This record gives sequence, C-alpha cells and structure tokens, in this order.
Amino acid sequence: MPFKLRPPGGERTLDAALTMLWGGLLCWTGFQSGKSETFGAVGESGHVLGLPLLAAGILLWFRVGWARWPAVLLLGFLGLAQGWGMVQHGVGVWRVLALFALLWTAWDVFRHFAPRSLAMSEPLPPDSTPKPMISLALLLRRPRYLDATAVARYCEAAWGGTYRVLSEGGVPQPPAPKAEPGWVTGRAPFLLVGSPDGVFVVHNHDQPYFESSTALAAQTRDLRLRQVLLENRAWIAVDLMAPTEEGVPRETLYPPVARLIAALSGPDCQAIFRPETEEFNHWDEALEERLRGPDALSLFSEPTQLPVIEVPDDDPRMQAAVGEARSRWPEFVAAFEAQSGDHFSVKAPVHGGGKTEYIWIDVDQLEADCIRGRIGNAPVDLGGLKEGSPVTIPVAEINDWVFLREGQPHGLFTPRVLEAIRGESAGASA
Repeated sequence: MPFKLRPPGGERTLDAALTMLWGGLLCWTGFQSGKSETFGAVGESGHVLGLPLLAAGILLWFRVGWARWPAVLLLGFLGLAQGWGMVQHGVGVWRVLALFALLWTAWDVFRHFAPRSLAMSEPLPPDSTPKPMISLALLLRRPRYLDATAVARYCEAAWGGTYRVLSEGGVPQPPAPKAEPGWVTGRAPFLLVGSPDGVFVVHNHDQPYFESSTALAAQTRDLRLRQVLLENRAWIAVDLMAPTEEGVPRETLYPPVARLIAALSGPDCQAIFRPETEEFNHWDEALEERLRGPDALSLFSEPTQLPVIEVPDDDPRMQAAVGEARSRWPEFVAAFEAQSGDHFSVKAPVHGGGKTEYIWIDVDQLEADCIRGRIGNAPVDLGGLKEGSPVTIPVAEINDWVFLREGQPHGLFTPRVLEAIRGESAGASA
C-alpha cells in the first residue's frame, strides 16, 4: 500500500502545520543569525528551540498525543520571549501579532491534541459498520423549552432516584471521569444524562425531524402521515450513547429509553418514531403506558390510527375492487336485515370542512337509497366531524363493506389494493 501523508484532520491540521512553521522559522532565523559573530548566541538558541519545535510539529501531524506538551512549552516560552522583547524594545504591531499567534497556537494545540479530543475524532476502521443508534423520537407540533433541570426531573419520574445538574455559575460542566450515575449536563439542543443504565443524549430541536419534510409529504399517499409531516415543527429524542452492559440483545436496551420518552411525552406529540427500523406510529395517550411496559417496541406493530391512502380515480385495481363491492352489495343487505353477523360497516366518501375522505362508517340503519350510521375511525381533517359523528351516505357511493360472521370478515375488497399502493409509495420515497 503506498504511503500517504494524511493530515490529522480538522483544525488539528492547521495546528500541526503552524507548529512546524514556527519551528522552521526559528531554525532559519537562528541559522541566519549564526553567520554573524555578533548574533552567535541568538543563532545557537534558535537551533536549540527550533529543532525540537519542528520535531513536535511533525509528531503532531501524525496524531502523537504526548507531543502536545513539548509543543505547548516551547510555544509558550517563545511567547514569553516575545513579551520580554516588547518590554525591552517597545510595543510594535508585528510584535503584538507574533505574541498573539504564538499563544493562540499553543492553546489550540493543547485543546485539540488532548487524549479525549483525539479519541472522539478517531476514524472508524474501514471494514467496520456503525450500528444504528438505540433511539426513540417524539415528533411535536410546536417547539418545547427543555433545560438540564427539567430533564433531571423527567429522569427522576421515569427511572426513579435523584439526578443532579452539573453546572458552575450557570455554565454546564462535563462529568468527572468516574462520576457516579445520576447526573445531567448540557443545554438544548443536546443534553447528556448519566444513569445506571448508561449515558444518554436528550435532543430538543425546534425544527422538523425530517429534512425536506414538505417534499416527503408530497410523495406520500397516506393522508395522515402527510398531515404529520406538514405540521411537524419540533422534536425530542432520547439516544443511548454508551450502555452500562455490553453484548446484550439490542431490544433489551430500549426499555430505559422508552420510559424516559414516556415521561417526555405530552399533548403536543404527533407521532413516535424508531430510527433504527424506521417504524412509525401516530401518537395516542394509550402509548404512554405501553412505553413504560416491558415490551415497549410492540407499539409499532399495532397502528393507533388506520392509514388514509390517497388513490387516483383512474387506478384500475381500485376500480375493480370497488366494482366488486358494489356488485355484491345485496350480500351485505341480506346479512344486515337477517342480523346473521355483527360489526356491519361500509366505506364511503364523507364530506366536511371543504374536504373529502373515504372513511369507514358503522351502519345503524339501511334504507332503499341511503345508509345511516356513525363515523367509525378518526378523520384526518373533516372540519367538525370526528369519530362517532352521525352521517348519511347514498348507497350509490359505497366504496367497500365488511361484516363479521363467526369471527370471520366478509367483504373487505379494497384493503389489499391500498396496501399495495402504500408499499409502492414507500418504495418510491426510499
């Protein structure tokens, strides 16, 4: 493999280059001054300081952490010498600039080549695949204020125990290397939490969760999901950064995340999202209790609201399904009149608030040309109409029907078409 002189990355590249530049300039100045008998001492000191500073800069280029100490000491000594020169010979613009540059370089080297900074910037091995974050996110209708003190109280409510805020004079402080669990630090949008289960990040962002959410909304045919994307204004998430116990199944790491998300939930929630699997569910107050249970992830397998899929009027699959439902309508009428079944429902267009949705209606009464009943599930946006609102629908407008007999459904002609269309929409947006 050919040798490549890779830079140390980020601001470290500039720091290492400046250290080498200072060392090289000092060596050159010392060499030039050493040619004169008058400045022989200056020439000797230039080589004595310049060569090790140049070597330290080269080591920093190769991310050798301990080299920051000789680099900082030599740069600091040069800064002191520059300051002494200003006292002896007066203040000048170039002297001030040189003093500032030396001290700034020394401080940057000290910060950026600290062991923790180097470890955080260490690139992943080429053959390693980063695992998805253990995370749950709440999509919100509006931004929410959240600070370290509030997060500490939410942690106590979710996990029990006492959580202290790490700050000094109102400034967040990092935890000690071996700090006992039970601390919160940072400020929005990123707050760190140390608990017996590991280290967590609580996100609090005043922007939509998905980039280009408007474009995503235009691509989806699920009207409920489209409404969430268009109305999303903020989000809160809990990520598990470093679990206390390694090597356990990933699903077992979710309960503490889920309990804290339950504590953070509220009436401003639109939906809950699991980034690892891209699973989604519309928010419902009942989910709060599910999140506190032992099998919180099961909430994604049971949708809280039925999808409302937008289908083109000329889709041949839907036209065939609707045609079959209407041609077999007498089967529904006969079963309803004989009450040889239960849970009789029809699907038809309902109008309200200047909009139209195809929605399921629980049938109360059948007449020759119309159906009277109640809206069976929550509309997306039909003005004042909601689940349970009474409606009257012309028989000619039915789209589908269903009833149960001995626990088995009869009807349901359109769901297979809607599922296929929804799958096509998801594939197109992926």
